[in-house]
Amino acid sequence: MKPRFVILSWHSIRVLDNRYADNDLIAFGEDLATLDALGWTVLPLADALAGLNTGTLPDKTAVLTADDGSIMDFETFDHPTCGVQTSLAERLRRFRDALPADNRHRPHLSAFAIASPDARDELDRTDYMSLNVWRDDWWAKANASGLISVESHSWDHNHGSLKRTVQRDNRRGDFRYIDTEAECRAEVDQASDYIERCAGRRPRFFAYPYGQASDYIRHEYLPRRGAALGLEAALACDPEPVTADSDRWHLPRYMFARDWKEPGDLEKLLADVKAPG
Repeated sequence: MKPRFVILSWHSIRVLDNRYADNDLIAFGEDLATLDALGWTVLPLADALAGLNTGTLPDKTAVLTADDGSIMDFETFDHPTCGVQTSLAERLRRFRDALPADNRHRPHLSAFAIASPDARDELDRTDYMSLNVWRDDWWAKANASGLISVESHSWDHNHGSLKRTVQRDNRRGDFRYIDTEAECRAEVDQASDYIERCAGRRPRFFAYPYGQASDYIRHEYLPRRGAALGLEAALACDPEPVTADSDRWHLPRYMFARDWKEPGDLEKLLADVKAPG
């Protein structure tokens, strides 16, 4: 079997109740325990890619990611219907601090944030009851924590809830509509510039909103411009492991609530990843 690792993804914004299936924060904490118990090694994305390239990747490696960049990635949040929610960062910190000194893990989460402050403000009003969940004042603190790196989830996500996006015809709700150089510069370059100014660190990775990529951004724009922008890879959402054959500008990921939904599902998913074939 070719060396491989898995990228797993959660959305801290998804808090419907306080059950595993409907709360990505709770699922994340339980999934960390599952990964450890099953002998998987948690590594930062950059380390996993480097290990894959050099042949030093641990046999069972998992990378942790989160999309959209809500405050619950990093800070405890008092949810109006579900009560106090422990952040992804705090759950990861507790996981790290409970490990023995000689443990195999390098716990880390890549948090992919929407850059545009106007888009985040509008999404907060339209989709999250004006609860101020899409702030950016935590980004620099997250980068300094050693546990989380703030990465790019585009300028405005071409989000369907926004009245206007950078897409030339205002066709929203599908990132495959971002297929010209001007649109890519707005969604990718502008996002990296803003995140660097706010977070003190330039993003190294980009995650396609909705997991969608036009042929142009995937096969032309990022291969041509990505390195100059400081980007090393882009992540999509095809449910399969990363191997040396994977497209660096369209890395696959598994998503909670789509690819595993209940306790026990992740164990089966990971067993399938490691099955011969």
